[in-house]
Amino acid sequence: MSKLTELITELVTPHAPTEKWTGQACGMIDMRIDQQGRWFHQGGEIKRLGLLKLFASVLSCERGTHWLTTPAERCEVAVEDVAFLVTSWYSHKLDDMDVLIAVDNLGRKWPICQFYPLVLRCFEQQQLPYLCLSNGLQARVARNVYYQWAQIAEQDKQGVYLRSAGINYYLNE
Repeated sequence: MSKLTELITELVTPHAPTEKWTGQACGMIDMRIDQQGRWFHQGGEIKRLGLLKLFASVLSCERGTHWLTTPAERCEVAVEDVAFLVTSWYSHKLDDMDVLIAVDNLGRKWPICQFYPLVLRCFEQQQLPYLCLSNGLQARVARNVYYQWAQIAEQDKQGVYLRSAGINYYLNE
């Protein structure tokens, strides 16, 4: 087992085995996730972190559609952009390389690496970095984190990049 794999095992919260569940589709549930990663049910915001983490553990995204899946049923959830935001980060020394650890709005930790890479997507007419998570999900990098990363970014002939787990993630197209 590599040190990176050990770090992932230590940090990343396991997802429920939703791919093995074959619950009946129940259509669209009265739940939505707004652009700021806030979850709402029947118009009221869900603020209990434990409940949000439970929902997150059974959330997936397939071909742009978000699903809450249980062993008994599968319901579609309206998501304005993505379900999560990267709200903070820190650097972790792993042997001879640094690994950036992204922390999402639920407090979950994700090492930026080949398993959880950064990609650029358009949001409100701007190219922004998104972190690819498990089960087809993504987390948009919050503005404060983006600005902090801009301060530590490096540049080469291809452009401006962050280096994490030995990989350059370019912040420009």
